Amino acid sequence: MPHSNRKRNLNYHKRLEVTDSSGWTHVTASGKSARRVLHTSQKHHGNTEQGEQSQILVPAEAPTNLKLEDLQTQFQGYRQRWEGSESWRVVEGTLSSATAKVDRMVCIGLGSPSGFLKGGWVDRRSVSMYQLAGLVSVLDLLRKFNPNLQVYAQDPVFNTHDKSLLASLDITVLDHPHAFEQVSPNTVLYCPGAERTHLEQLLSHAPVLVFGGPLEDIESEAVRQFAESRRSVRIPRFEDMEHAFWNMRVYLPSEADNAGE
Repeated sequence: MPHSNRKRNLNYHKRLEVTDSSGWTHVTASGKSARRVLHTSQKHHGNTEQGEQSQILVPAEAPTNLKLEDLQTQFQGYRQRWEGSESWRVVEGTLSSATAKVDRMVCIGLGSPSGFLKGGWVDRRSVSMYQLAGLVSVLDLLRKFNPNLQVYAQDPVFNTHDKSLLASLDITVLDHPHAFEQVSPNTVLYCPGAERTHLEQLLSHAPVLVFGGPLEDIESEAVRQFAESRRSVRIPRFEDMEHAFWNMRVYLPSEADNAGE
């Protein structure tokens, strides 16, 4: 039979799943072309609440056959490495010495610990896993002083696996804007990847403690005023994955505010 004259689609590249030594399954492309890997930086963390108006965020795409038990095991490894770091020792010491009254934690912009972003081509699961480890470590520390402390998390990229993992860690996932409504002067705000516009909303409620930033680098008068009203402690460079906590700080009430209590 004669060969077809129809041209082959040379732009097609099959997506492959490859499991690495740490247990993660990565989606990649075969062929000579490869998508550019997007890295996080201090100016853009990539796990925004809504992103630019032109960008619609949807739940992250999790690898096939991923089970909650596997995700929990992976998380424990990330938490062990985080809690063995100098970065955590500084955060732990800072919060242990704080006298602020808190009744809840709110996490904004965590990203997906289990899935790929931007149609399956951006993999920042390790960043989100480390940031989740930081959240849980802070939560467990604060619950020593307030066993009934509630914690809420919000991010449009959370998928079913993320929500199950967070629920197993006693973290309540809320849809927009309900987590924003939980922020008050007695709130610990954990915001490793919140957008400027969201920070302006969140900080207007004067949360007593903030983990994130660096707020000083954000071009916003409202954010600047909040940062100037607080003292802060810089988190040392996290050796395992520097950009997971890039230049972040813990913001606390000023010494004058503590003296007035």
